[in-house]
Amino acid sequence: MPFIDNTAAAPRRRELDQLRTVFDLAGSGTAWAFVRGDPGTGKTWLLNAVAEEAAGEGFLVLRGRGSEYERHVPFSLLVHALDDYLDGLGGDLLAGLGDNRVADLARVFPSLSGRDQTCPQAAQDNNYRAHRAMRALVERLAEPSGLVLVLDDLQWADRESVAFLAHLLERQPKGRLLLLAAWRSGPCEGPLVGLCLCTEQPGVAVELEPLPDREAETFLTAVRGPRRRAELLRLCGGNPFYLRALAEQGGGRPVDRLPDRIVTVLRWELGRLSEPARHLLTSAAIVGETFHLELVRAVNGTTDEQTLLAADELVSSGLIRETDVPREFAFRQPIVRHGVYLLASPGRRVSGHRRAAEALRGAPARRRAVHLAAFATPPDPEAAATLTEAARETVDVDPARAAEWFRTARALERDPVARHEALLGQGDAAAAAGLLQQARAAYDRAWSHEPDRRPDGRLELARRLAMVEFLTGHHTRTRERVRALRAEADSADAEAVALLSALGACAAAQAGDSAELRRLAGESLRHARTPPARALANGLVGLGQLQQHAMNQALAARVAARRELTLVCDRELPTHPEALLVPALLELLMGDYAEAIVLVDRLLSHRRPAPAVWWRAPALWIAARARLALGEPAEAAELVEAAVELAEDGQARAVLPWALLTAAEIRTLADDDDGAVRLALEAVAATGDDDTSRAVAEQWATIVRIDVGDVVADLETVVALRRVAPVDPVSDGAWRCCAAAAALGENRFDEADEQARAAEDVARATGLPMATVHAQRARAMVHLARREAAAAAECARAAARSAAAAGARVEAARDMLTEAAALALGGNRAGAATVLRVALDEFRDCGAVRYEREAARELRRLGRRTPLGPVPTVADQRLPLSDREWQIAELVAAGRTNRQIAAALLLSAKTVETHLTRIFGKLGITSRALLARAVERERIRRPATRAAGRPDAWSAPRTPARRRAG
Repeated sequence: MPFIDNTAAAPRRRELDQLRTVFDLAGSGTAWAFVRGDPGTGKTWLLNAVAEEAAGEGFLVLRGRGSEYERHVPFSLLVHALDDYLDGLGGDLLAGLGDNRVADLARVFPSLSGRDQTCPQAAQDNNYRAHRAMRALVERLAEPSGLVLVLDDLQWADRESVAFLAHLLERQPKGRLLLLAAWRSGPCEGPLVGLCLCTEQPGVAVELEPLPDREAETFLTAVRGPRRRAELLRLCGGNPFYLRALAEQGGGRPVDRLPDRIVTVLRWELGRLSEPARHLLTSAAIVGETFHLELVRAVNGTTDEQTLLAADELVSSGLIRETDVPREFAFRQPIVRHGVYLLASPGRRVSGHRRAAEALRGAPARRRAVHLAAFATPPDPEAAATLTEAARETVDVDPARAAEWFRTARALERDPVARHEALLGQGDAAAAAGLLQQARAAYDRAWSHEPDRRPDGRLELARRLAMVEFLTGHHTRTRERVRALRAEADSADAEAVALLSALGACAAAQAGDSAELRRLAGESLRHARTPPARALANGLVGLGQLQQHAMNQALAARVAARRELTLVCDRELPTHPEALLVPALLELLMGDYAEAIVLVDRLLSHRRPAPAVWWRAPALWIAARARLALGEPAEAAELVEAAVELAEDGQARAVLPWALLTAAEIRTLADDDDGAVRLALEAVAATGDDDTSRAVAEQWATIVRIDVGDVVADLETVVALRRVAPVDPVSDGAWRCCAAAAALGENRFDEADEQARAAEDVARATGLPMATVHAQRARAMVHLARREAAAAAECARAAARSAAAAGARVEAARDMLTEAAALALGGNRAGAATVLRVALDEFRDCGAVRYEREAARELRRLGRRTPLGPVPTVADQRLPLSDREWQIAELVAAGRTNRQIAAALLLSAKTVETHLTRIFGKLGITSRALLARAVERERIRRPATRAAGRPDAWSAPRTPARRRAG
C-alpha cells in the first residue's frame, strides 16, 4: 500500500451529489433519478447510497430487481419490489382503496390472491385497471412520510412493469414519491431511454462514465507500487468491479489467471453470444486490444459478411466498441480482452497466432513479433531475426516485452554470435524493465559463452553484470571476476584499470571492507582519464574516507567529484549512471541533501531512454532519503514507494531493505505505528543471508521500533545491535543518541554521558551538521534528565540551529520539543509555550503528524489552547456538500445544537447526527469548530453568489418542463 495516506477523491461523489438533488426536486410531489452505465460501474451502489439516505429521512424504501429469466412474467419487477411488503400489511391500509381496486391488485400480487371475488366484470383493458389500482396503492404507501421505489437492473424488467413506470411519470400520483432506477447500457435498454423524456415531473438522469484515475485509485489502496497501480488502472479502464476484484486478489499483474469473480462474469457474457460472435471475439482477443476487422477475419477464417454480422452482435453486447478508425474496434476494457484470451483453449490460441503471423507477412516487425513469439519452434532463423528486430525497436517503450522477444529469438537462433547478441539484448532490456534477476542470468550466461575475447567487449559486459550484481546482492562474484580480469588486463590500459578498480571498490564497499574500498578507489582515481570515470573514482574515495572520519580528504573528494560532474554531458548519463549515483550517495551521507537531490534529478529527468535503468531504484531511494531529511515526507513517500516496487520486482536486495526502512520512518512521522513496525521487520527479512546488511538493518529497524514504542529500549538491547559499526558519522551519531536515551530510561546517567561524549567526539572529528545535531541532542537529553534546565535548553537550542542550517526542518522542530521541556522545567512556561507553537507549526507544515500531536499535548499540559490547524479542503473548490448537508453545516456554524437543527429543518435528531457524520467524513475533520471555520471560509470566498442554504455552483437539473418554461 502507499507509504503515506494521500486521501483521494471518493469514487462517484459527483454522481452521488447529483442523485441527492432528487430530495429537493421532489418537494411534496414526485421526482425521479435514473442511472445507466456499463456492467460494474457502480449503479447499484449509487442506488443503495441514496436509498439509505432516504431511509434516514423517514421515507419508506421498497426495492426490486429485474431478472433476465422473468422478463416474460407480467409485472414481475413490481411484484419483486412490493409483494413481500404487502404480505405483511394489515387489512386497514388496503381497505381504503376499495374492493374493486384491491381485486385488481390481487391479480398482480400473489400475496393478495383470493381478494378478487367481488370484482365485477369491467370493459376496461386489464392493464389500464391494474395501472390505476397500483397507482392508488403507491399513493397510499407514500402516506405520510413518502415512498422511495428503488428498481435495479431495469434492462431485464418485463414490459408491463416498464409501462407502469411510464404511467407514474406521465400521471403524477398524490403524495411524496421518489423513483430511483438503474439499468445497463446496451441493446436491452431500448424503451428505457425514453422514460425521462415522456414526463413533466422533475428528475435527474446520470450516465456513469469510467472512473477517472484519481477516483479509481481509491480501490487500489492495498496495492503497493505506482507501476502496479498504473497497470491495473489501464487494464480495468475505470471499472469499479474489475478494480475491486483485482485489488482483493492482491494487486499482482494478472498474467496467468484472473479472479474467479471476473472469470464468472466473462463466462456469463460470452454465454449470451451466438457461436459465430463468440469465435470472432476469441480471434479478436488473439489479435490484440485494438483490432482491424480484416486481420480478425483472416484469423477467424470467415467471410466478410459473416464477420460484419458477428461484429454487429458484439458491438450490441457492449463487449467491443468502434474506434475513430474505419473498420477498427477495441475491447470494452483491456481486461475483457485479457480474460477472453485466457479462456480460449491453448490450441486455438496457437493456431490463431499462426494465421495472424501469416496474414501480417510484410508488416512491421513489431506487429508480427507478438504472434511469432506465441507459436514459433526452433530452429527458425527467420522468426528469430524478426523478433530481434522488433525487440530493438521496442526496448525503449516496453522493455519487458523486448526482453521476452530477445529470449525467444535466442531459443530460435542457431548462429552462436546471434545467440550471444540476443543474450546481451535480453540482459539490457530486462535491466531496463527492472527485472534484475533475469538481467543477471542473461549477462552471466553471455559471460560464460563469450564468442570472442575482445577486451573492450568483456570490460563492458563486466561493467553491466557488476552493476546488476551489486543490486541483487551478488557482490562476491563481482570481486572474483574483477580480480581475474585485473590479472588479464594490460597495466598500460588506464581506462580498463580505472573501470576494474572502481568495480572492485564498489564490491568492497558492499562487503564492508573499508581498507579494500580505499585502496581500489585510489587506484581507480590514479588511472581515470574521462570526467565520468574521475567523478566515480572521487565519489568512491570520499566514501572510503568518510568511513574513517577523515573529513578533510572526504571533503576534497566531494569537491573534486562535483567539479568533474560539471564536465559530464547529459548524453553520457545513460551509459555512466554510476558516475552520478556514487557522488549523490556521498552528498547524502555528508548531509548536503539539496545537492544529492540535484544530482539524482539529472538522472531521473533525463529524456533519452537509457539502455538499462537498473539505477532507478537506488536513485529513487537517495532522492527519498534526501527529501525526508529536508522535511518533505509526502514527496519522499512517493519516491520511496516507487523504489520499493522496483526493488521488489527486480529482487534488488542491496536497495530493498534501506528503501523499506525509509518507508518505515515515513510511517513513523505519520503516526502509523503498525505500518512502521511491519515495514521495519520486512526490511530485516529482505537482507536475506547477508550478515553485514542484516546487522545494519536490525540497528535501524530497532531504532524505528523504539520510536513507536514497539520495543522497550534497554541499553543492553541497543548496545548488542552494534555488531557492525555504522558506515558514516551521521548514522554513528544517531545510534549513540538512541543509546543515550536508552541509558537514561534506566537512570544510568554515567552510561548516557559516555554515549553523549562519544557522539560529540564524532561531531568534532567530522564537523558534519547532522552529526553535530545528534551530539547536541544527546547532551541536551542528559542535562534534562539531571534537571539541569538551563544547560538542557541551551544544548537543545543549539541542536535546533544546527538542524535548521542543514535544512532538516523536522529534526530542528524535534529539538524544539526538548528545548520547551527544559524551559518548562526551569519555570519559563510562557517561553516553553512559544517554542512549542513554533514547533507545532513546523510539524504541521512538514506533515509530521506524530510530533505535531506530541507538541499539541505538551501545549495542553502547559494549559495553553492548541491552535486550530487549517481546514483540509482544497482552496479553489467549494465544499463538497449536498444542499441538505450545507443547510446543516450553516446551522452548526451559527451555534445550533443537533436538537435545534432538527426542529428547524423538521428532521429527527438521529438524522442530523447521520448528516454530520457524513459531513465530517467528506471534509476530513473531527469537530464542530473546524466545520464552522470551513463554512466561514466558504462565505468569505464567495460572499454574494449563493442563496442561503445552497452552494452557488449547484442548481437543480433542467427538466423538460423547466426547459420549455425557460
